[in-house]
Amino acid sequence: MPLDESDSRGLPSGAPSLDRRGLLLGVGVAGAVAAATALSRPERAAAAVQLGETTAGVDTVAEALAAAALQAWGGQTNGKVPAALMSPVQASVAGSGYLRDDAARQYLSLSLAFRSAVGRSLTITEGYRSYERQVDYWNRYQAGTGNLAAYPGTSNHGWGISCDFGAGVDQAGSVAKRWMDANAPSYGWSPTGNTFSRPEPWHFDYVGAYAGPAGAVQGDSGLVTVRATEALDGVGTGYTALLGFRSLRHLTTIDKVNALRVVGVPYYEVGRQNFYLLVDAFSVPRTAITGDSDYWRR
Repeated sequence: MPLDESDSRGLPSGAPSLDRRGLLLGVGVAGAVAAATALSRPERAAAAVQLGETTAGVDTVAEALAAAALQAWGGQTNGKVPAALMSPVQASVAGSGYLRDDAARQYLSLSLAFRSAVGRSLTITEGYRSYERQVDYWNRYQAGTGNLAAYPGTSNHGWGISCDFGAGVDQAGSVAKRWMDANAPSYGWSPTGNTFSRPEPWHFDYVGAYAGPAGAVQGDSGLVTVRATEALDGVGTGYTALLGFRSLRHLTTIDKVNALRVVGVPYYEVGRQNFYLLVDAFSVPRTAITGDSDYWRR
């Protein structure tokens, strides 16, 4: 697609004008400056021929960046948010299992409603996306070998407030997709992928205003939910257990995990060694870690 030289409103000096393919809103001030600087470099200008994830009402890169700056939170940089500042969720794409804490809380509640209505677990294909991964997606999109992709540093995935959902939501017209379009907005999740230049039924953005981190939920149950991020002997990777003093129960579905998180049971993701240390600390024998574990001892 050729560059449109007729519209250069607000672009940096020397930068090319771009046709109306738009950008997904979601970049902070630092990201806006970085993107504008990159576009002003001749070696980068030729690559910015078309931009994915169109947002209605945005006609130029400058307009998109100005609006997108409003999505910044916590003084962070798009695609560079530390995992410790987000809440872990389960996602298929490695390294993407994080969301901004308010988006995560609403996703957990949404997932339970989805399960009740649709009869299956609401799965996340990809949540948070690093800047480096966005660069890769962008390059593949520009080469014609990938899906739509926002310019690096401008995707809401980079803020931890976007999800690409599976579970049938990725299929336009499906029961799951229709239910999500009708009900997810009540939880703050908007089907913005429907408005892209090439619709992406799976893409939803959390549009609730960020009010800062939530206070810690105080519970006196003495229980914690722990997921192993590395393989455990005999049960593999992703083993999740509800741990209490001298008790361990294997949680076999994401819905069980999410239900416990919604009511405030603390959730942790740990490596192999720390998982075993926690089991030891709760006075549970390691032999209790099995696929059908429901261990309890007085």
